[in-house]
Amino acid sequence: MVNTPIIIREAKKYDAPQLLSLFEKHAEYEGNSLLSTKQATSDKLNILKNLSDTPLIILVVVQGTEIKGYMSLLKQFSTWDMNYYLYMDCLYLLPELRGEGMGKLLMEHCKSYSHQHKLLEIQWQTPVENSKAINFYKHIGARSKAKLRFFWE
Repeated sequence: MVNTPIIIREAKKYDAPQLLSLFEKHAEYEGNSLLSTKQATSDKLNILKNLSDTPLIILVVVQGTEIKGYMSLLKQFSTWDMNYYLYMDCLYLLPELRGEGMGKLLMEHCKSYSHQHKLLEIQWQTPVENSKAINFYKHIGARSKAKLRFFWE
């Protein structure tokens, strides 16, 4: 399957089961676990199948019929800057695609999407212990700001 072409496209309804599996792998990679009860899985699949009802854009990396990675994007507004920006919620690639230039290609798609929608900035975050991601982002010229993220349940 090495010679099978890789394409990047927007996610479709029928991608939901594969995407949900990748979301779980991504959560595990970052030391978390998604709820895996039958009801939670069903709810998540329904949300994914109705992506057009959400502000979320998901780009998928497809090789053959298999989704090998994804990037999720949201248009958000900053009251500090008084402007919209593109927020990259997640970028995840299966291990066999890491270090092959696919992350950079996804980031270029993200930049292109941002330009098309006249969004002047792209923001994202990554866990401080994910040194590979941090090195990758620095390599492509991204800058970071120290910030803590809080959760209140």
